[in-house]
Order: sequence, then structure tokens, then C-alpha cells
Amino acid sequence: MKLTVLMENSPNPENSNLKYGHGLSIYAETDNKKILYDFGLRGKVSVNSSILGIDLKSVDTAVLSHGHYDHSGDLKYFLEINSKASLYFGRNASVPRWSISKGSPRDIGIPSDTPELTGERFIEVDNLVDLEDLVLLPAAPGVYPKPSGNSLLLCGLENDRIQDDFSDEVTAVLRGKKGLVVLTGCSHRGILNIVEQVRTYCFSCPVQALIGGFHLRDSEEKEESIRETAIKMKEMIPGAEIYTGHCTESNAGKVFKEIFGSRYNKLFTGQIIKPD
Repeated sequence: MKLTVLMENSPNPENSNLKYGHGLSIYAETDNKKILYDFGLRGKVSVNSSILGIDLKSVDTAVLSHGHYDHSGDLKYFLEINSKASLYFGRNASVPRWSISKGSPRDIGIPSDTPELTGERFIEVDNLVDLEDLVLLPAAPGVYPKPSGNSLLLCGLENDRIQDDFSDEVTAVLRGKKGLVVLTGCSHRGILNIVEQVRTYCFSCPVQALIGGFHLRDSEEKEESIRETAIKMKEMIPGAEIYTGHCTESNAGKVFKEIFGSRYNKLFTGQIIKPD
């Protein structure tokens, strides 16, 4: 198994040509599948895939973690160049989405020029989907806290906005030789709820790596709650490598590094991860 971070918030330390920004996209190759998890910001994944020698036309399975612009930016480009891949997405992924973090609502949904997600190749994930090397899990239930910043995120038409419940979130679980490799987009349903959902799916399966955004932002989360999250996560998935970034900001990074030690890894654009 090999994973490549096609784009992320942090630049590549050795290749300044790779485009980075506030977004996430991960390409994964298993024995039987070529998978694209999220599409990053507009104009980033299309460039970086070419630089990194990754042929997006060969992808057979694509997954949209949730319907925000920073995860769906190059979805339009992908659908234009790849006519064969199945695209999996969660319930209500195409609903308009908004942020009030800066006051007035601003559009943060899937770019409006993206084709509608309708047709045979588009598959809504409302229950567990088993695709051999890959398992897709719908929006995680659970009792653990969700990100405080969710209160600033809305969905619905302009005159009928409500707080987003992120029922469209999809988690990807890759079956590796040594355990499960879990991919998250932003973990708006709560990263501990997602981890618990994965354990419920296969309690006897060790989680080898947890990769993605945890939505623990400096301006929104207290250090005490971040520390409680990190400690609980370590109890739940002992031995797992943690690769996080994007919406996991610097304060959370420091705490996770303290709790997980050498098993904490900061994500960056162009990063190669080989769990097996």
C-alpha cells in the first residue's frame, strides 16, 4: 500500500513547484485499487498529480469526504478527465454550505460549476460499503464531542440555513497487511466518534494509521479538550501512526506530538506514506 498526499495546507520541504493551500487530497494504491480521497482546492490537484507522476485517469474509485470547497475543488477537473471511476459521497453532499466565521455567511460548498452528482457512477454512502481493499463508512454516530467550530458552519438555501450536522461525511478504511489505515477529511462528526465507528466495524483489527484532518483549530478549541482527545485516542488505537494536518492546527499538533511522540507525523503536500 502506498499513499500520496496530493495537496495539503503545508508546502513540500523539497519541491517548491507543488501547489499547497487550505485543502486536502490523498491518492492511495492498494493491491487491487487506485483510490482518490478528496479533491483539494481548485487548480492544485490537477497540477500536483502531473508533477508527482500520478495518472488520475487510472483511478477506479473516488471518494468525497464531505461537501466543502477545500475538499471538492478539483472534482470538476477529475470528472472531466476520468470517465470510469465510481464516485462515492455522503447524504446531502451537494446541499449549499456556508461559514459565518467572519460574520456574514460565505459560500464554502462544492464549487457551483461542478457537475451534479447523478448517474450510474455516482453512489451515495448511507450504510457501510465494502469494496474489498476499501471500506467506506457513513457519517459517524457517537457520544464524544464534535468540533466547537461546527457551530459556525451552516447548510441549506440562503433563506433556510441551519447548523450543519455533516450527515454527508464519509470515512475511508483501507485494509492493509498489518491493520487498518483510516482516512478522514475534516472529522466534523468528531474524530473520536470516527475512531469508535472504525473499532465497531472491526474491533479485532488494529488501526495501523490514522490520516487526515481532525478539525482542531487554534481559535476554536481549548488545549484541555485537545489533550483529552489525544489521550483518549491513544487509548482507543494504541500503536497507530498519526498523520494529521489541514484543519488540525498548530496547538493541536503540539499536543498530539507530546502524547504520541514519534508516532505523530505532520502532513504536507507531496508526502509519501507506506504503512505496510
